[in-house]
Amino acid sequence: MKKSACIFAAIFCAATLFAAAAHAGSDNNTFDRFIKPLTNPVYFDDARNQTYVHVYHAIQTLPDKIKTRLGRVPLDGDLTLTALRINYAINDRFSILAGKDGYINFNPDDTLKHEEGWGDIAVGAKYALIYDKKNEFILCGKLMYEFSQGSRDVYQGNGSGNFAPSLTFLKGWDKFEFMGMVGGIIPVENEEESTMMFDSWHASYNFMDKIFPLIELNHFWVVRQAERKELVASIANFEGGDVINLGSQHGAQNRHLVTMAAGSRFRVMKNIDLGFAYEFPLTSRSTSLMDNRWNFDVVVHF
Repeated sequence: MKKSACIFAAIFCAATLFAAAAHAGSDNNTFDRFIKPLTNPVYFDDARNQTYVHVYHAIQTLPDKIKTRLGRVPLDGDLTLTALRINYAINDRFSILAGKDGYINFNPDDTLKHEEGWGDIAVGAKYALIYDKKNEFILCGKLMYEFSQGSRDVYQGNGSGNFAPSLTFLKGWDKFEFMGMVGGIIPVENEEESTMMFDSWHASYNFMDKIFPLIELNHFWVVRQAERKELVASIANFEGGDVINLGSQHGAQNRHLVTMAAGSRFRVMKNIDLGFAYEFPLTSRSTSLMDNRWNFDVVVHF
């Protein structure tokens, strides 16, 4: 956890220094008063095409026990993730991005051993199919490809990667913001990773252009379970969620993972947002790797 915290602090300081030197101004834009979603950091992206650096840190408590083919197995402990996302906007409609570039520390108290390593890297592009300033509405399509260069010790690097197409909308009503996304995870090798669908939802309120209380909901469900020949994948009766795809052979037994989060963003400078949210599962804690999660981030716009 100390290493992850140091990585987060280093990236945060570097991004802040760059932001202070950058031209924060760009033209006043109807959509600038809205914010980026905070949870589901791998897939739930902003519908807007803007240039930014997003530094994210999560502290996730693991469940006391998890359901497996061998019965309820003790786990406990925690998982931490520190990640970086970079989005470069060509214009208001098109941008290219790199995400899930992070370091994972998996630290269970029981059954499994402590492991740490780098996550897979994902790259992609998104395009605004509808960009309507007058009605404060955006509909954006995105396609990501996730490489499989990450460390297998932290359940990355499975197979030959995956594709993740998605659609995201943003709708503003005065000071209210609503955002939603639906998409899928399509592995190149079906036996190595589970095929999944996901949807995420965000609602927030702009309070004095400084404070943005928010609530978010995330849903993952297994469409087709994998057949990965590895100990955890062969006994787990569930899938991993946003950060980890176990490739579980029995993921369809507990097909759905639903989480809710509440928190806030703070606009500390015109181009810098800080955020936090507390997240917890609405489905059974024993059929996922999440008992609860604290999400922290900084978004620096250029």
